[in-house]
Amino acid sequence: MVTARDAHDDWYEDDEPYGDVGERRHEYAPHPLKLVRPARFAFEVIAPQDFEAAQTIADSVRAGTPVLVDFHGCDAGLTGRLTDFCSGLAYAVEATLQHLGSEVILIAPGTISISGDVESVVRTPGFFNRS
Repeated sequence: MVTARDAHDDWYEDDEPYGDVGERRHEYAPHPLKLVRPARFAFEVIAPQDFEAAQTIADSVRAGTPVLVDFHGCDAGLTGRLTDFCSGLAYAVEATLQHLGSEVILIAPGTISISGDVESVVRTPGFFNRS
């Protein structure tokens, strides 16, 4: 006479015994949870004295750090050259460039979204009308 237990064994004779289930479970265990910390957000402020600051600006933007470039105290020639450089840099690395005042620009990597009232900055005379 064939019992239900014998029929069950015939259907599942390729299965491993129940004792090995614990070992396989360990194989598929999820990774331990990590603490979630808020992202640290910092700017680098650069007040250039000469054109050598261009490399520092580029290295910071390429590393993913937003850079505030403060042109206070710079002559018009250096301000123009660095502004053109920053504009090309922003285009090359797909970053954003915004004028925050008459002599301050912000270059932010494309992974960072910058929002604000840009139109109020455009209405102020000065930096945009440089000669």
